[in-house]
Amino acid sequence: MSLGGWEPFWLGAPSRRLYAALHGVPGAPATGAVLVPPLLHELPRSRRFITEVASELAGLGLPTLRFDFHGTGDSAGTGEDLDLSSMHRDLEAAVAALRQRTSIKRLALVAWRGGALAVRGWLERGGDADLVVLWEPIIDGAAWLRELVESDARERALRPPPRAGVARSTDPADGQLMGFPAPSRLRVELGEARIDQGLGRAVPVWAVVRKDPEALPTGIARTLSLPASAPSFSVGAAMDAAFFLTPQVREVVGKLGLAVREEAWA
Repeated sequence: MSLGGWEPFWLGAPSRRLYAALHGVPGAPATGAVLVPPLLHELPRSRRFITEVASELAGLGLPTLRFDFHGTGDSAGTGEDLDLSSMHRDLEAAVAALRQRTSIKRLALVAWRGGALAVRGWLERGGDADLVVLWEPIIDGAAWLRELVESDARERALRPPPRAGVARSTDPADGQLMGFPAPSRLRVELGEARIDQGLGRAVPVWAVVRKDPEALPTGIARTLSLPASAPSFSVGAAMDAAFFLTPQVREVVGKLGLAVREEAWA
C-alpha cells in the first residue's frame, strides 16, 4: 500500500517487528539512503520532520528508507528493550531491506543526534555503508546523558499538580528520561559511547550542523550549515515540541540530496 509516494511495511520476525517506510522512485537509482532516527523524546518530536526529509530525498531520485528502532515509535517492543546492541541489529535489518527492495549500488546513512552513536557501533561490528551523514550528532554520550538528567529534573518540577486520585511521579527512579523509558543498560552504554575520534571505519563522513558547532568528530570531509532559524534539538525545548521542515531547512536538504546523488564521496 502506497501513501503519498511512500510505502509502510514491517521488518523482521513477528515477535520483533520493526516499522519502516520506503520513500521510493521509479527506475533503477544507483544511490539510496537509510535515515537513522534520534533517541528518546527527540524521536517523536522529529517524526514528521524526518518523514518530510525522506520525501524530499526521494523527490531528488534517492530511494529513502526510514524506520523505528525496536521498542520505539511504531515498532514492536517496549522502551525497556532499547539498547545500542539492539539498535545495531535494527540498522542491519533496515539496510538489508533497502538493498533488497531497490537496485542501489551506493548506500548513505543519515543519522540524527544520538543515532550517530548507534551508527559507530554498527560500523565497528562490520556494518557496510558508503557514506555517513551526521545531523547535529551527539559527540559525547556521557555529556548528553548528564544534560538529559538535568533537563528531566527541570521538566518534572514544572509538571502541574495531578488531578485528585492520580499519582504523579517526580522520582527519577521511575527509569524515565524526558518522559521515555531509559533502562539502566542503555544509560551505561550511552555513558561509554562517543564519536569525537570519528566513526572508527574508513568511510566518508559529512555533517549537517549549525554555524560554528562546539565540536565535531575528527575526519569530517564536508559540512553543510543549518540556518539559525532551524528547529532545535536542544534539551531545553519542551518535551512536546514538534519539528517541521521549514523552507530554509528544505534548501539544506536539497543541497544534501543532490550532493549524495551526484558527487564523489571520498
